[in-house]
Parts: sequence; C-alpha cells; structure tokens
Amino acid sequence: MEHPPRPVPRDAYAQWTEACARAGWLPRHPAETPDRVPLADALGRVAAEPVTARWPSPRADCAAMDGIAINSSKSGRKAEGGAACVIAPGDFSWIDTGDPMPSGTDTVIMREYVTIDQAGAAHVSDSPDTAPGHHVRKLGEDFARDEILVPAGRRLDPACLAVAAAAGRAAIAVAAKPRVAVIPTGDEIVRAGRAPKPGEIIDSNSLYLAARCARAGATARVSDIVPDDPDRLAAKIRRAAADADLVLVIAGSSRGRGDHTAAVLAQVGGLTVAGVAVRPGHPALLGHAKAHASETVPVIGLPGYPLATAVIFELFAVPLLATLDGDVTPPRHKAARLVRDWDSSPAVEDWIPVALSPDGAATPVRHGAGSTSQLARASAWWAVPLGQGHFPAGTQITVLPWA
Repeated sequence: MEHPPRPVPRDAYAQWTEACARAGWLPRHPAETPDRVPLADALGRVAAEPVTARWPSPRADCAAMDGIAINSSKSGRKAEGGAACVIAPGDFSWIDTGDPMPSGTDTVIMREYVTIDQAGAAHVSDSPDTAPGHHVRKLGEDFARDEILVPAGRRLDPACLAVAAAAGRAAIAVAAKPRVAVIPTGDEIVRAGRAPKPGEIIDSNSLYLAARCARAGATARVSDIVPDDPDRLAAKIRRAAADADLVLVIAGSSRGRGDHTAAVLAQVGGLTVAGVAVRPGHPALLGHAKAHASETVPVIGLPGYPLATAVIFELFAVPLLATLDGDVTPPRHKAARLVRDWDSSPAVEDWIPVALSPDGAATPVRHGAGSTSQLARASAWWAVPLGQGHFPAGTQITVLPWA
C-alpha cells in the first residue's frame, strides 16, 4: 500500500492549524487575559500591550558632560597665552552630567578644558566647540511622552525592561504563559535518576521539552509515563487537554507494534498529518484532542529519538506557542561558515545541529537522531531546505542559534 507523500514542514503546519480551527480551536488573544508583573519578573515574557512613556527623556535639557554651562552668545573675550577665551565669573555655572541646564544657558564646556583664575573667571583652553547645544541633551531627545517604546508582541529582553523603567513603568502587562502538557509514553521508558535495566531507556525527552517550553515562554507539566496501552493513552490525552493549550505526546508515532499515538489521536479528536518531509523527525504526528464538547486543543506526536523530538518541537511547537502568547519577535538567524563538506538528502528538509565558534565557523555534529549528546555539543540549528544536497567547506550558511 502506497502512502501519500509527506508534506514539507510549512505545509504541514498550515494543514494542522487549519484543521484545528475547523474543529473548534480558538486560540485566546494575548491581550484578553494579560498578567501585570513587576519589571523584575518580566524577562522573557511577551508584552500584551504597548509600553509607552509616562514622560519624555530627558525630562529637561541637561548636561551631557561634566563642566561649565554657558550661554554660547556670552562665550567671553579672546584670551592671551593660548587660552581660547575667558568667561566672566557671572556668565557660567558648574554642572555635572545629567544635571538640568541652568536658565539662560545652552552649551557645556568640558571640565578638563577649564581653569579658574584668582578673579573667578573661567579660562577655556584647546579651543573647544562653544556652539549652541554642544554637550547638551535636549528635552525628549531619547523619547517623547506617550511614545511607544516596546510594541505589543515583543518578547521582553533586558533592554526592554531598562527602557520601561526609564519611562516610568514599574510593571508591564504580559501575555499569560501558554500551558503545555508533556506525556512520555512507552513500556521501556523510566524516569531519570535510576539505573536502567536491560531494554529500558531513560526519559531525557521530557526534561528537554519542559526546559525548552520554559525558554519559549510557556509552562510545562510532565505527566507520569504512560505504558503502551491505547486506552490509557487516550484517557491521559483527554485529561491533559482539559487543562492545557498544547499537548505533546512523546514516542509512539511510528508504525511499530507498540506505536498507538496515531490511532489514539484519531479517536480522541483528529489526526491531520501523519509524517512530515523533514529529517530527523519524519514520523511526527499533528492532530487535536477534544477536551470538552466545545473545546479543541492541538496535539503533537513527537518521535522518541532525542534529536527528532527537538526538531519537531522547533518546527511546530515553537510557532504555535508564539501564536498563543502573541510573540511577533522574529527569529534571530545568524550567518556562519561551514567548516567541512556536508551532504544532505534533497528529498527532505534537513535539520542539522551545528557547533558555532566565536568567529562564525559552523561544524555539523549530527551522528543520528538517537544521539542525545549532540544536543549538548551543538549550539545552533542549520535548516537545509528541500531540494538542496551538497555543500563544500567554506559555504556561507544561515543558522538559528539556540536561545
């Protein structure tokens, strides 16, 4: 029996989300139920509303240097002995960086150019610029009152928090964190922390996915390991979907004797995509579950191999989580240089973990989808598009660094 060709990841994602929507999936709008959190707790969250300035910055014309504030029209008489000019005692004021400019002044001369004589006059040396506005930060030069400083949908980084504080904000409205249910499956799977018996496999995927969810701005809840029993898996998915925005089922997505995820997804809601044209991770499943009669929750069936799990999460969970919390921050791709020759299958979109050096050299490190160590040795993904195969050493490539 021939199977239909697997869709490329972009088409698979579109088919999946469209099918979820037809089944009743209504992702909440991030601004509907925002959290308001102190700035210190907002790092990595997504702004649910624009962050605007309560006041301008600077709030007044102010000194950009330590020195003396003068009126440029009264820059004094020309001096003898090498001094550029002499300013009378009543025509200047000492000022420090950030101080408001005294009334009637418009220029700052740096302290190191100024000496004071016995009469209290300022002798200015080295011919500094005394044009109006020199070394002065103007009112609102950085930002104006009510200016939008951080748009809605921006994932908040340290710079966003700093500018919000400078603008008078003590708290920020952020999107509620998406909730992800992680369900590990398999008779052979055991929790980390114990020595596996022959035939058993440590559950490292759950730990990886929970941590990756946190990095993506979501909260993850990992369930007990579900054995290879379709009825128990169906019940677990239904319970998880009742309190989650996304369900991740680990393993059981292939066609082995103990692989039941595809049939279970069809039973609890619907199966849209069974296999994707990507390596590693081609057995991935995309579907949905019915938590209640009127509530639909997207479900991803991830392959059990660690690299495959990681790739499928990046391709399908990351963009869905961005939709759920309104994150419009573009991915931060980076140019790199391939260290050695590389060949990829042109029939699939090939995701390759690479190790990046400080000078931009990229070394592919993949040695099979079942290798957990490559996730620790690499620091970026190189996604080779469908149809491209041979890459000689020195090729300029684009990679996606791991956040």
